[in-house]
Amino acid sequence: MKGQSFNQEPSAKDFNHLVESVVKAVLKVGQSQNLEEAIVIRNELRRLPDGLLTEVLNQVILHLVSVDPILCRWFIIDVFLRDAPAEGRADVAERINLLLADLRSNESSDPQI
Repeated sequence: MKGQSFNQEPSAKDFNHLVESVVKAVLKVGQSQNLEEAIVIRNELRRLPDGLLTEVLNQVILHLVSVDPILCRWFIIDVFLRDAPAEGRADVAERINLLLADLRSNESSDPQI
């Protein structure tokens, strides 16, 4: 997002690159589950405008839930939402569970080639 202020909407290419970078960073920190490094990622994400942050987190959840659902829950619920009210954390946990159930049902209904 070189040359763009935080108030501008990123291009689709920049947005996808941002999501990819966050997913890669979370996957890397997930190998050690280093809470301090995960909090650094969280703090950097929180610098984004609210609308962009929501879009990025939604895409990160969609990517991570299909790759590593446990890591997805850990990063989103235990790290990113660590200071959020329990009700909000429960809502997001339920959303992740629904995404995972949907993913699993799609996998089981796809014919094997």
